[in-house]
Amino acid sequence: MGIILLSVAIAFDINYLNYSRPIPYSQLQKIRFSDFRALRKPGMTLNGVNEFAYIKTNRIIRNLNNGDVEITTYFHPSRSYVFENNIRDRDLLTHELYHFHISEYFTRLLRKEILESPDNISNKMIARLNKKYYELENEMQLKYDEDTYHSYVMHEQKNWEIRTDSLLRSLADFSSPLIGVRSK
Repeated sequence: MGIILLSVAIAFDINYLNYSRPIPYSQLQKIRFSDFRALRKPGMTLNGVNEFAYIKTNRIIRNLNNGDVEITTYFHPSRSYVFENNIRDRDLLTHELYHFHISEYFTRLLRKEILESPDNISNKMIARLNKKYYELENEMQLKYDEDTYHSYVMHEQKNWEIRTDSLLRSLADFSSPLIGVRSK
């Protein structure tokens, strides 16, 4: 019975039946609601409302053969979902994509801290910094949803868009996933 429940839980976390590879932040402009492919979780609503979406993002850190590091923010289509398949609301998609922007902002902060480190930085230190930025990101993501009430408070949504765009522009120098850590 435990194996069956685990299998069902995994199936609802990642849609292997309609799997789509993660999409890097550099391809953000191509993302549409049709890319949100995770399975609808039975009985889930947002305060009783079915018309909402969920985006899953993360960052992947890869050590390259030359000693450099690549840190990329990804959107996971097969773990992101729209609760009503007929939703095509541009405002809701914008809200979800700003979650992706927020993830990229913290990835850029991580890149910046690594690049500005006075010495060569160890993998252990990168992992510790990554954890720190995930915690800060989670706080900001929760605040974003709270302030905008998941996109329903339009003036707050617009304020967050302006703020997030400004934060990303302030870290434009750290937008490249590839960072030359070892060759500093």
